[in-house]
Amino acid sequence: MGGELLFCAHHGRQHIAALREKGADILDESARLSETPTIARNDER
Repeated sequence: MGGELLFCAHHGRQHIAALREKGADILDESARLSETPTIARNDER
């Protein structure tokens, strides 16, 4: 078995408890949405 499920932040939060009960490994990368790329110009930061 195996595989990968991808959820938007809203649906991830909605289903996180059930996924954990099933033993899912959860990688929450929602913080990346607010990151500033290191190559951005200063006026874009």
